[in-house]
Amino acid sequence: MPSESVSFFFPAYYDEKSIPKLSREFYAALKETGRDFEILIIDDCSPDNTGKVADKLAAELPKLRVVHHEKNRGYGGALTSGFLNAKKKFVGFTDGDAQYTVKDLGKFLEAIDNADIVLGYRVSRADKPSRIILQKFYKLLLFLLFGLRVRDPDCSFKMIRTSIFPKIRPSSHSGFFSAEMIYKAKKRGFRIKNVPVTHLKRKYGEST
Repeated sequence: MPSESVSFFFPAYYDEKSIPKLSREFYAALKETGRDFEILIIDDCSPDNTGKVADKLAAELPKLRVVHHEKNRGYGGALTSGFLNAKKKFVGFTDGDAQYTVKDLGKFLEAIDNADIVLGYRVSRADKPSRIILQKFYKLLLFLLFGLRVRDPDCSFKMIRTSIFPKIRPSSHSGFFSAEMIYKAKKRGFRIKNVPVTHLKRKYGEST
């Protein structure tokens, strides 16, 4: 039975329709590994019923808990809250909009054994052409400004060793959070691995 414990969280905003299935799938997958684990839902003061739905899930699943924000903190703020509230050895996350599949979780659990941070990269993006073009410019900008070479900087499926977060904690509360975290990890010489992930078309809502 694996001894490495895992926290996994979902930053959630307007995700009342997608968060139940997503939470149950990751809960079941982690339980099957035999690891000590916890699931967290970070309700970033979502105006819809995301918070209420999350509380119902917490009542149903004993190893799931909810962190509610009284005010919206932005994407980076929600991620920071997830990392700071994680209690296990490893901590991973993916967004509450269910654009990533639990089938890829095993790749992260395997890779993190010999890494400090594991980054997912989308083999094929299920996004509008405009967003794909925007990412190409974003990657170029990261390289020109910071010398940062990252295959998929804004892929929201990652896992790190919980102990390193204080050393790479980003100050950004925006979508720049991931790039800043990777930049700091590289600067401090932490071991970084990349794993391919499947990207699914968003069923509910719109990406911001």
